[in-house]
Amino acid sequence: MIYLDIYRSMGGLLNQSAICQVLMTNQKTQRHGLILTADEAREIMEAGNLSLRNYNRVEIDIDVIRNMILTFCDSPYMNSQDYASTIIDLVDIFYYVKNESEDRISDNDLINIMKDFFDKSCRGSTELLKNRELALLTRILKQSSDYYLQEE
Repeated sequence: MIYLDIYRSMGGLLNQSAICQVLMTNQKTQRHGLILTADEAREIMEAGNLSLRNYNRVEIDIDVIRNMILTFCDSPYMNSQDYASTIIDLVDIFYYVKNESEDRISDNDLINIMKDFFDKSCRGSTELLKNRELALLTRILKQSSDYYLQEE
């Protein structure tokens, strides 16, 4: 099977424009002591591609990654030591939930919901975010969808 890899250029190299867009988020995140290196930006983009492939999804831009970084940078649970790996986890969780919820939540709403849970009930735990809070949310969404299908 051939997968579309939007973050790569025709030559197979990671699209420098996408990496630059990620690095531009440093302008805001540095106020919170969080700065991504070019290598970390590349890792985030590669992990995003892997998540897209794993969940059979397609993106036409890097807005999800940029919005994730800009939304989560002021979290009290973000720190410079595991900043990039936390963003990678959050992006993967995002695409997982988009699939599980059958896209019933807009991208921005889901990112904001994730941030709220991450900062409050999960206290910075991506495992709790995915396996407790968002698992419950997706079950509720599926049940409400099933209810409406039964009504018709």
